[in-house]
Amino acid sequence: MRVAIIGSRSIEYDKLQKRAYELLCENIPANCTEIVSGGAMGVDRLAEIYARHNNLPTKIFLPEYDKYGKRAPIVRNDKIVEYSQYVLAFWDGSSHGTAYTVATCLKEGVPVKIISL
Repeated sequence: MRVAIIGSRSIEYDKLQKRAYELLCENIPANCTEIVSGGAMGVDRLAEIYARHNNLPTKIFLPEYDKYGKRAPIVRNDKIVEYSQYVLAFWDGSSHGTAYTVATCLKEGVPVKIISL
């Protein structure tokens, strides 16, 4: 199962790194075969660390600003949802990007679990 890990950039992951990583470990499905990341700071980096520690391949979707301009992060998030089979969303309750991605998961029928820190 391809599992995407997304999250709000406003969450202070450096201060909460241990707890965020524990929550990540507790919530990754046992049948995870690949970690999907947006390549951003924060939870995306924790997801990539998890993948390395567990010998899982990682697919990173970076925003393509040259191609999409200011819409690049939204296009990247759409690609993450399209590629993934399950999404873990670390959400601060107000981030528009994470809210958009969660809504896209629901619209597209991709299972999503929201984790609050």
